[in-house]
Amino acid sequence: MNELSLSGIRIVDFSWVMAGPMTTKMLGAMGAEIIKIESSTRPEFSVRDGMFSVINNNKKSCTLNITTPEGQDLIRELVACSHVVVENFSSRVLVQYGLSYDRLREVKPDIMFVSASGMGRTGPERDLLAYGSLLQGYSGRVGMIGEPNPALEAMGILPAWTDPITALWETMAILTAVRHWRQTGQGAYIDLSMLEATVALLPEALLHAALGEDVKERRSTTEPGASPSGVFRCNGADEWLALSVHNDEEWRGLCRVVGDADFAAGVGDHAARLKAKPELNARLGAWLRSQDAGAIEKALHANGVPAARSRNMAEIVADPHMRERALFREIDGTVEMATLPWLASDRWRGEFAPTPTIGRDNDYVFGTLLGLSAERRAELAEAGAIR
Repeated sequence: MNELSLSGIRIVDFSWVMAGPMTTKMLGAMGAEIIKIESSTRPEFSVRDGMFSVINNNKKSCTLNITTPEGQDLIRELVACSHVVVENFSSRVLVQYGLSYDRLREVKPDIMFVSASGMGRTGPERDLLAYGSLLQGYSGRVGMIGEPNPALEAMGILPAWTDPITALWETMAILTAVRHWRQTGQGAYIDLSMLEATVALLPEALLHAALGEDVKERRSTTEPGASPSGVFRCNGADEWLALSVHNDEEWRGLCRVVGDADFAAGVGDHAARLKAKPELNARLGAWLRSQDAGAIEKALHANGVPAARSRNMAEIVADPHMRERALFREIDGTVEMATLPWLASDRWRGEFAPTPTIGRDNDYVFGTLLGLSAERRAELAEAGAIR
């Protein structure tokens, strides 16, 4: 186990859908013990293949009913012997069951409590239900996208990238809280808004808006400060190439690849190319339409021009570069994008275990951790608290 491990940290995980489970998956890969709170009566926990299996490995599963007094008592006992609570319910859920941060802090004063929600736990919109596609619209990011491209479905809305982005912020916040706890012994309350996690990724646009300047909306089909720049269709049914030229050296490399004197006619330095960007993009697009994307990508790289062919996910899974860096890990005979998105100095990418069956770890959680006898566990199951 790597020195970056969270070994010894226990996390009570109430999260569901995507952002929270992705967070605890990464923390579990770093060695934290994740106790996932589930219920056999809730449909979202019954289908455990597909996306669920990808974002819920490295965890232990226990089933209990938090709507019962006995279930609430079990949660308090579990929190008392844990370090972190992660939840993304609507604002009223844990409050009405006596499991809010203030109540849980009574049994665990140094608990680190992370509350993720669409809009945050304060403010006039705090009680609104929100999903990733809605938040992308609210964040202003969609307003910066160029004209809709009929070949790109739901451009800027789907798939919702708010969830994985929020998961990265949430992971960072928890790591920070754990470090602070290790240094001071103090817990923390973290109120994480998915909307704010998204807005935080738009610093340039926010700066222009704050200064009262033109945000230059609807320009995201090309890269600012580069010319030519964009995503161009190549020869084939669905072949595309992204390309950006930022300086004279890259421009000369592009001209060598194109090999046509007329392509560069009438264009001088970088400033002139920026002014002529629409025309240059049109010239380049017309030329690329008859070119093989893979061959041109290699030629551009050989001439120092930043470019990337658009790849589908099957190609990414088989990509030699990804394989060399061990991004993918085989778990239970299947290939999943399950490793941590970084490499430590010893090429460590985390510890991984298969996604648990629902309630698989009830005996461990209620017996080993909480010390309940088999008879008492049976009684609680009969009463509907463990289910």
